[in-house]
Amino acid sequence: MRWLPLIFGLEFPALLALLDCVNRPAHHFAGGQEDKRGWVRWLLVGVAGAWMLWGNGIVLGYYYAVVKRNSPAGY
Repeated sequence: MRWLPLIFGLEFPALLALLDCVNRPAHHFAGGQEDKRGWVRWLLVGVAGAWMLWGNGIVLGYYYAVVKRNSPAGY
């Protein structure tokens, strides 16, 4: 029972990144709609592997490639 909060805590950022990617418009991605589809697939892999910690690397890659690129502080 003690492992459930830990696994949920590791999965939560990956699930939020996937939700952000699905709801983000295609023009926020460098390659448009094709790039968005690619990131959704990678984030599905990231959700599957977040509890093993290597999925969180995919989430960090998404943050730097998409989220930070589109923030006002990223310019």
